[in-house]
Formats: sequence, C-alpha cells, structure tokens
Amino acid sequence: MQRRKNNNNRSGMTREAFRRKHLPFYKKKSFIIPLILVIIIIIGIFVFWKFSSSNDKTQTVQPSHKIEKVKSKKKTPKKEPAKKKEKAQKVTKESPQKEQKSDNQQKPETKTNTITNPGTYSDLTYDSDWYTFKISNEVKLVKDANGDAALMVKYNYTNKTQSSEIPQKVQANAIMLKQDGKQLNPTSPKSDDASLVNTSNNGLVQSGKSFDGALLVKVNNTDSEVTMYFKNIQSNGWLDTTQPLKLQ
Repeated sequence: MQRRKNNNNRSGMTREAFRRKHLPFYKKKSFIIPLILVIIIIIGIFVFWKFSSSNDKTQTVQPSHKIEKVKSKKKTPKKEPAKKKEKAQKVTKESPQKEQKSDNQQKPETKTNTITNPGTYSDLTYDSDWYTFKISNEVKLVKDANGDAALMVKYNYTNKTQSSEIPQKVQANAIMLKQDGKQLNPTSPKSDDASLVNTSNNGLVQSGKSFDGALLVKVNNTDSEVTMYFKNIQSNGWLDTTQPLKLQ
C-alpha cells in the first residue's frame, strides 16, 4: 500500500515527512539532543563544585602538639602594700648577683630596683623584666644516664639582665615542675642528650643574648601529667597560670 501523499506538497513527500520537515526548531532532534547534553554537563559541573565546596568545609586541622595552656583555679591572695624599704628588698633577685673582686670587695647590683613586669605566662612564653623563656613544643620522654624515665623540655632563654647568667640556674629558680603533687628533680642526661643539657647547666649567656637550651627532670611514672609553674620575681611566689605537659 502506498503512503498517502500530502495534496499541498508537489515534491511527492508523505504527510509524516512533510510534518517533520516543518516542525519548529525547538522540537527538532538536531536541537533537542545538544540541549540535553549541555544541561547534563551543567548539572555535572554544579554537582562537582558543590561536592568540592562541602568537602573543604568539613576538613579540620588536628592539633600537632601536646602542650595546652590552662589557668589555675586557685587565686593568690593579694598582699598588703609593704613599706618602701621592704619593697626595695623584695624586687631584688634572690640568686647570687654579686661578683667578688680580688680585694674581697663586691660589685654593685646590676639589676634595677624598679620592676614593670614581675612575670607573665601566655602562649608558651614566660616573660619578666629579667628573662624570657619560650617553651618549645618538643616535649618528650627520654632515658637518663641511669636508664630511668626522664622528661626533656627544650626552651629558648633570653637574658635581660646586665650580667652574664647560667640558663640552668635561672630556670631552676624560676620554673618548677611537679607530678602528682611532688616536685621533680633534675637528672643526668645520657650521651645522646648530654651536649645540650650540659651546655644549659654550665654555659654563660651574656646580657641581651639568647640561648637554645633544655631542662631534664626524672619522672616518677610515665602516665601522670606534669605541670610547670612560673615564678613572680617581685613577690617570689608562683603565678596563677600553669602549663600542663601530657606524657602520652
């Protein structure tokens, strides 16, 4: 059977062929297929961008060190103002500051009697008019010379006084470490750490100079937290701010 021809078409086209030829452009396959591909590509780009943006927001940075800053709940009672003469005695550093001359006469004190910063601790930095200790993130358990567990804390010390100072003596007077309520004592380093610790214990740091040193104390156990305390050079007491050191 022959297909019915369109009477209005002299070219011999069937009605179906004639209808398809005269379809609007937006109904033709040559227009619809590319349009669908473009829409799919746009949707794919949008989904990829949305996924990438969401993934970036969910990423978090993990802490890289074990040290954290806390503030003690205990408050140091305020002391009554002392007389001028007594105050002048308090602001003088207790550690030996005078050097004897050959004729047994003593030199005058090099530290001033006026203190503007008796001691502050913030962001791993212990600062005062006499010195600055910047505590390192490198806090680790090691073995001492006897093979016992010990805690090593590295620091950078800056001497702000007018005389040369030994970092270990300043540190021992100004910084205290406790574990389970008991003060920890210095210990001898093994050969691997001997150079750094011994230099801190014996070397002199001139006025205005800095030194990278380390303290080494024996710990009673390797589970309990160790706490650092920092001195107020004016009252000779300890600051309210402390630094916990986690051993694990």
